[in-house]
Amino acid sequence: MKLDEVGIWSEIKLEIIKKYASAYTTILSKEAWCRGYVYIDAFAGAGLHISKTRGEVIPGSPLNALDINPPFTEYHFIDLDKDKASVFESIAKENPRVCAYQGDCNEILVNKIFPKLNFATYKRALCILDPYKINIEWETIKKAADLKTIDMFLNFSIMDVNRNILVEDLLLAKQEDIDRMNTFWGDESWKELLYIRQKNLFGKIQQIKIDTFEKLALGFEERLKKVAGFKYVPEPILMRNTKNGPLYYLYFASQEGVANRIVNDIFDKYRMEL
Repeated sequence: MKLDEVGIWSEIKLEIIKKYASAYTTILSKEAWCRGYVYIDAFAGAGLHISKTRGEVIPGSPLNALDINPPFTEYHFIDLDKDKASVFESIAKENPRVCAYQGDCNEILVNKIFPKLNFATYKRALCILDPYKINIEWETIKKAADLKTIDMFLNFSIMDVNRNILVEDLLLAKQEDIDRMNTFWGDESWKELLYIRQKNLFGKIQQIKIDTFEKLALGFEERLKKVAGFKYVPEPILMRNTKNGPLYYLYFASQEGVANRIVNDIFDKYRMEL
């Protein structure tokens, strides 16, 4: 299987998730009321990557999670790719705590995993939504928030949005890309943040961009709090490539103040290095 090559920004992201996951299991393992703490990776990949900077094979977030002590009580690994999903199917045969799924993560999360994490179960979960593009549905995010049992790391691919959607005249963007953005955002209100409708010299209606992706990122942060219903959403980290081009924002969302404090400390540390 060909492994994905990842840049230093992805290695930093992996470190951030690993640090939080370690604190997460340490805290919850000491809580008498807690009946389980669950790790969910919706884009698990092959479990391994190749570091562009070092040329070495490095563990991805699923293998990092499996290495954390105290361990999670359950692991759920999802990937759309059949070959990548088979990696975790093999692990599941040897480890009864692991469940592997092949398919659309939105469907699997909402129909198979989230229903087992309602508040009455006394379980808590850490969910990683880390796609290369904006392949997450807003309804999936909202379901996670409604449960009030899930902490979430979310990758908002600004590179995908800048390249395919945020053109100077929105009417020139492909409808399929606009539809993807609407599905990710949950409605069309993102257009109001960045575009105005006006006529050009020939009387033709245009939707002209008047702001940048930074305003979109701020709007999404507010949306996670006010529309999805997460109580805490710290300022996200913007990951850039070696040419300083924006790649994605890494968001965190939770209902717990202690989780917010831990992630703010971790984010602040790495923000200084980026």
